Amino acid sequence: MTGFFALVLSTSCKKAIEKKVEEKIMDAITTGEWIVEQYKEGENNLSNLFLYYHFKFNSDGTLTGTENGNATDGTWDPNTTDFTILTDFPTAVDPLKKLNGLWKIKDSDWDYVKAEMQTDNGTKLLILRKK
Repeated sequence: MTGFFALVLSTSCKKAIEKKVEEKIMDAITTGEWIVEQYKEGENNLSNLFLYYHFKFNSDGTLTGTENGNATDGTWDPNTTDFTILTDFPTAVDPLKKLNGLWKIKDSDWDYVKAEMQTDNGTKLLILRKK
């Protein structure tokens, strides 16, 4: 019986810690605005397409990309277990539609995220920096 309670207690503690970590990650992402520091499709550096964009990730799963005061709404869905973010700007045209898809987080800190997406045409690289 003691072993059962220890197992239940350790499981609930682990879940509480995971929840706190997830809350911290969400807070880091949803606080402030982000810019595209680098965007590449294979060897093609297309970062200049995003020079005037900034992005706001909201805790309700909405996402806004704004260029010179013109906002485009989208959604984002983080998965902290798989270290992925699914983004979708359903009405977007280039360059924003280039960001649609499932991004695998390769590296991150409180002020940057490096992510990759595998496509039929190769690998996309995205580095976001907090503004």
